[in-house]
Amino acid sequence: MVIAGEATNGIEALEMVLKLRPDIILLDMEMPVMDGMTTLQHLMIHTPTPTIMLSSLSKKGTARCFDSLKYGAVDFVSKNSFFQGMDGAAHSKLVLRKIFAAAETSVHSIDPMHQGDDQSVLRKLHEKVIFCEDCGTRQIIKNWPPKEDTIRCRKCGDEISLIAIKRYRRMNFITIIGAGKGGYANLLKIIPALSPEMGGAICIMVLDDRNSVKSFVKYLDAICDFEVILGQNGTTLEGGCCYFFSGGEKVLLSPYSGHYTFDVSPMDITEPSTRVDELMSSTASLLRGRVAGVLLSGADSDGNKGIEAILMEGGSCYVLNPEHCLYKTMPNGPFVRFNLQGGLDESRLAAKIQKCHFENKENVITA
Repeated sequence: MVIAGEATNGIEALEMVLKLRPDIILLDMEMPVMDGMTTLQHLMIHTPTPTIMLSSLSKKGTARCFDSLKYGAVDFVSKNSFFQGMDGAAHSKLVLRKIFAAAETSVHSIDPMHQGDDQSVLRKLHEKVIFCEDCGTRQIIKNWPPKEDTIRCRKCGDEISLIAIKRYRRMNFITIIGAGKGGYANLLKIIPALSPEMGGAICIMVLDDRNSVKSFVKYLDAICDFEVILGQNGTTLEGGCCYFFSGGEKVLLSPYSGHYTFDVSPMDITEPSTRVDELMSSTASLLRGRVAGVLLSGADSDGNKGIEAILMEGGSCYVLNPEHCLYKTMPNGPFVRFNLQGGLDESRLAAKIQKCHFENKENVITA
């Protein structure tokens, strides 16, 4: 490995990238003249290069790290790990591992005009018009889908139920997504591209600690139309929702009173993971052909048995093209073993997921 050059600010970095054409860029969030996020956006428009961001992981810093993934970075390194006690050798090993993984990742040009916060806000502020059944007054709901099940008529004060309006998002299909290291960047390109009107639900197992997953759930819920929820024991599966679980939890789908709920029990995250296999297998045994299994970036082999279980029950399975995965172990195994459709980037994978859901939209799943 050769250090091609070092820059002290964003403008200098952009000039050096044009001359040196490096394979990997380590980019600090906090720089003078031009900060890391602005530099990253310029990079991804003009000279897309695998980029690893450096940032301190405060509450604000965590959101900025997810922002960097949304704008094209492949991974990030916490400066906290270096400044708060991690020895130099361990920190160097961590950074080197990320660098060599990034070197085998393909990146493409991303225009923030089509990827940024404005588009997310417009999606989140989508308006819907309903009418009061009592007095007929027109009501405009500016932020659809709403969090509440009822609103008050602005003229007569009558309570208007929104449950019937949400009925088109019934539980008719479920997609189980497995992701590990590097999976956050993939998810940021897939989940916001999905429409809750496609029906059914999305369930995602991320092989990471619960606090990290919780932070990601909060961030993702703010930028996409799906209602993004951190699942818990007893959570009922509902259409139009995206449920997240962490690698520190064993999650099974169970029938309960005409519905399906998640049976969640804590596990040791340091043990070899079978969390994706368990969730996929339990869902396939109950819903059979109305399940799709998807594997994204990950360093674990978890997911092989789950994909097999879904295929045996007549479900659909897809893997993200390993070239788009920071870590390729998770998608590579099933990709080769089951001869799954290849060449799917995040946008094509999102289209496959939506097609599965729309094709089953008129059906209803009950336990």
